Amino acid sequence: MGDQPTTREIRNRIRGVNRRLAKADADPRNADRALWGALAVVSFASVTGQSHDVHVDPETVLGDLLADLMHWCDVQKTSDSRIESIDFESALKRARNHYDEECVDEREQLHADEADKQQKTR
Repeated sequence: MGDQPTTREIRNRIRGVNRRLAKADADPRNADRALWGALAVVSFASVTGQSHDVHVDPETVLGDLLADLMHWCDVQKTSDSRIESIDFESALKRARNHYDEECVDEREQLHADEADKQQKTR
C-alpha cells in the first residue's frame, strides 16, 4: 500500500496515543484527533471497497462517508428506541464548533509553550 497507513497501523498508533494520553493525564492534540478521523475514513473505505480511492481521491471517500452518516441519522429518527432524534446538520454545526475551539486551544497552547521556552532561556 505504499506510504499510506493501513487500518491496523492506524489502530496501533491510536493505542500508543491513548497510552500516552492516559499516562500523562493529557488532553489529545489535534494530530491525535486527526488520527481518529483517519481510522474512520480508512475503515469506511475498506468496508465499501474504496480502499484504493482513499489514497487517490480521499475527498470522494469522505463525501461518501458523510452521506452515509446522513442516511444513518435519518434511520435513527425513525427508530423507536431513540429518546432524541439525531439531526445531521445540528451535529455538523456542533462538530464545526468543536473543531474551531480545538484549533484555537492548540494555537494558544503553542504560544504559551513558546513563551515558556523563551523565559527559561533568559
